Amino acid sequence: MNRFFLLAPVAIVGLFALGAVSYDYPTEKAKPCQCDTLQTKAIISNPQYDYLPQYDADNFTEWDFYKLDSATNRMLWYRDVESIDTTKFTQLWNDYYKNNYHASQLDFVKYYTGKQNIEMAFQLGPNLMDLWAYHVFVVKKVGCCYVLTRSYYRHARFTYKAYAILDQAKMDSLHILVDKVTKAPIGDTDNKGYSGYFVDNCNQQQFVIDLQRKETKDTTGSAAQNEVRGLLKFVDKGVHWNKTYN
Repeated sequence: MNRFFLLAPVAIVGLFALGAVSYDYPTEKAKPCQCDTLQTKAIISNPQYDYLPQYDADNFTEWDFYKLDSATNRMLWYRDVESIDTTKFTQLWNDYYKNNYHASQLDFVKYYTGKQNIEMAFQLGPNLMDLWAYHVFVVKKVGCCYVLTRSYYRHARFTYKAYAILDQAKMDSLHILVDKVTKAPIGDTDNKGYSGYFVDNCNQQQFVIDLQRKETKDTTGSAAQNEVRGLLKFVDKGVHWNKTYN
């Protein structure tokens, strides 16, 4: 910051001292962070973006994957969730291998709470009518953009993957919709009903929303249901999804 000092004599108890008056020159305002969609797409599409050489090398086989301990398997699972496209392991997960990752709402919250560069993450499910299926959304800050990944899996098998690139205005819209929904604290066990478990690292919050709440004659209940509908409509149709696996 540019400054100059105007020096003037100031009398203090009969003595003279130099007092300093500081002036701040106006400085140019910082330019807002502009989301460059093409640049961000180039970054996240680079094969080296989330490459893990110890696992992604050609000599690491399917059989090596099934020998991994559960902690490493879990780490690779969440890497797949955050990946915009399939990885070499996407089709290998299922509920029938001992150390394979098994969906858990509480573990999802634990994993993403405070995670670096993760703005928000939420998991919706389980859908008991579709083999205990879950929708998973993760928002990661990449430069001046936000990369939103979307996965769907049944019995721990990925069946759908897509991604979208959001600018700040779109991210703000998502925050506004999330702020409106009726929230409940997260308990000690997974909710077996169809629920949304949210991690909002921007506001340092973790909470659950009821996705099965039925409309009632009570105005508050109807309003709450409409707020949930608004959020689900946004993540379903309010962003431009690039489908990469189906």
